[in-house]
Amino acid sequence: MDGGTSSKRRVGAPGEGQSSCKRQNATMGMDTLDCPVCFHPLRPPIYQCSVGHFVCSSCRPKLVRNKCHLCSAETTFKRCLGMERLMESVTVACSNANYGCAQKLTYYQREEHEDACPSAPCFCPASSCSFAGPIDALLEHSASQHKWPCTTIKYSEDVKFCLEPGLHFLRIKDREIFLLNVALEPFGHAISVVCIQPKATNSKFKCRMSYGSFLTDYYQISVYKIRSSSLSDGLPKGYNLILPKDEIANNGKVTLLTFSIDDPNPKVKVREPICLKPVRGV
Repeated sequence: MDGGTSSKRRVGAPGEGQSSCKRQNATMGMDTLDCPVCFHPLRPPIYQCSVGHFVCSSCRPKLVRNKCHLCSAETTFKRCLGMERLMESVTVACSNANYGCAQKLTYYQREEHEDACPSAPCFCPASSCSFAGPIDALLEHSASQHKWPCTTIKYSEDVKFCLEPGLHFLRIKDREIFLLNVALEPFGHAISVVCIQPKATNSKFKCRMSYGSFLTDYYQISVYKIRSSSLSDGLPKGYNLILPKDEIANNGKVTLLTFSIDDPNPKVKVREPICLKPVRGV
């Protein structure tokens, strides 16, 4: 073909300034990317035996006499740069993507991210409601759909509530969310408080509740650690304070419950030392 051009496009190396990165969505068994000893995702540095079996850097020192955990061969474990490059390139979506998280993470960083993901869901405490979403969305939902009140409080500050059955959200400004539950049982008023968190953690909050009546000459106080829950299984079982029916004045309609949450990180006031100046001539 004299002086003509081919109708086929010539495929060659990328030109200057063009990216050579190739990406394609693929489906694979993610357990193949986990350490076969601890079953956590492999992360650099990654080691392999002489046969090619992988092990993470945390588990390698635990292997007895450098025996491979799979083939039992005594070997010298060496870095596997190819597998490290692969693990750096595998990206996954956060499991909270349906609740608004748009993060794309390397596979081995996903668990760490999800432990603190701000989009992790909490659940509506109403047994007939299937709502789930981030904590701010839950508060908006509870107010608009269920008309549950929400009160902003401060740490270590006494707040008084009427002893009326129902749910009451409590919010520390720009911080944690608590749910006060007052249930009317045959034996009296049963009260509980839970800290709403996507991931249940060891309690770091302490609550104080007290009730007193001059009419019945009855007084009770309760100090306890607050449980945390995402409410995925509904309201936690059990109560923190039970007020006997016979001791509640006016059936609780005008009865006030004194409530406060201690600051988990109180500021310690440092007193300045007193300097005594010597008096001359004494």
